[in-house]
Amino acid sequence: MQLLALDKDFQPVGYLIPLNLQWTREYYTIGQFSIQVAAEGYTPDMAYLYRPDRPETGIIQKVQLTESLKGRFVQLSGYFLEAILNDKVVWPTYYASGSLPAAVVQMLRQYKGDIPLLDVADAPAMQADDAWQETGGALATVAYTRLQTMQMSLRCRYDYLAGRITAEVWQGLDRTQEQSTNPFVVFSDTFRNLAQVDATLDTSNWKNYAVVAGQDEGSARKVAYADLSEGGYRRILFVDARSERWDPDEQSEAEYLESLRQRGLDALLDYQVIRSVDIDATQAGFTYLQDWDLGDKVDVALPDIGLAMQGRIITVHEVLKNNVSSISITLGDKKLTQLKKARMIY
Repeated sequence: MQLLALDKDFQPVGYLIPLNLQWTREYYTIGQFSIQVAAEGYTPDMAYLYRPDRPETGIIQKVQLTESLKGRFVQLSGYFLEAILNDKVVWPTYYASGSLPAAVVQMLRQYKGDIPLLDVADAPAMQADDAWQETGGALATVAYTRLQTMQMSLRCRYDYLAGRITAEVWQGLDRTQEQSTNPFVVFSDTFRNLAQVDATLDTSNWKNYAVVAGQDEGSARKVAYADLSEGGYRRILFVDARSERWDPDEQSEAEYLESLRQRGLDALLDYQVIRSVDIDATQAGFTYLQDWDLGDKVDVALPDIGLAMQGRIITVHEVLKNNVSSISITLGDKKLTQLKKARMIY
């Protein structure tokens, strides 16, 4: 494994030898890393960590020096390169319509400002007719949230040879048994690849229908509905979206109501049935980066709790310690902490 430290201008400083490396890749949010090195291997001009074998580049945001009987060590940690997009906000208001990936790409190009070395790749072709608006949100956070509604993601790749950063909208491969384009991947007892597993099925915060109230008051208030109930029993969530303003010069009334509906879909992301499976993938029988990767959709079957699902790999946690590597993954949805759950309920 090559781990090259770069300075603030992305010029090479030197290679690092990790004593303990934690590399956490995320699909629906910005990933992060932590690395421990011998103190003599670190210099203060190190600003980024580049790995040619991974699409992520780390931003060194925190440096800690420790000393013990074993020696002096430096701990470096931070988020991946997508975090630079959150240095910018969506202001003034952005009005979007048409294909969601194309609208996100246009938003990135419009608000990226003076971020150095950054290019934005064209959006993948996709037919959709969505309308939404955003005011004041952090650029990367808005992009991730919007793209999650279509099981898509955002990443920033650094091209070392070209000296450029490319932000791109992307989606993992479909590796379920329903398709025939890619070899399928199944995690189940039948395949004997669930030696270490932690599975959760949680419906305690589930909502499937959002009433979204926009501008104006009383009977004149603009209201839209986001319906994921499929005609069944409705678990209703109210979303106060009065901050979403209708500008007739920018949107038709139909587009404004569609933007409210999209706001409701965004809100419902926090109220899903949580189907989450954590797996030790080190001994899962499939080869990482060859048979599966972050963002891929795979099959999972856990008959003990009645869980059979297709889930995207939303987290890959890589650990290298004492020259021993391990990989754990999370499929499906992020588990809610008790604090977040309480805030949603009350």
